[in-house]
Amino acid sequence: MKIKSGFKLNTVCGETFLVPMGEGNVDYSKLIALNESSLLLWKRMEQGDFSTDDLVKVLLEEYEVTEEVARQDVEIIIRQFKEENIITE
Repeated sequence: MKIKSGFKLNTVCGETFLVPMGEGNVDYSKLIALNESSLLLWKRMEQGDFSTDDLVKVLLEEYEVTEEVARQDVEIIIRQFKEENIITE
């Protein structure tokens, strides 16, 4: 998977948001708030192609969670990002 072009990270009052930019992103009013763990995953996604397993590994290295919990969290964010047309296969 990979991130589609046209998204920029912005920080406002200590909160981090994904902001759609450019002509390919029609809904400019939709900001996506990222918490600490989703920001960590985003930074890994920015590095290039990634898989679910790559992102699970990131969470396991940073947090004291089981692989099952990390995988569930990663699957949720991947599903959300696909629904918002932020990532592609």
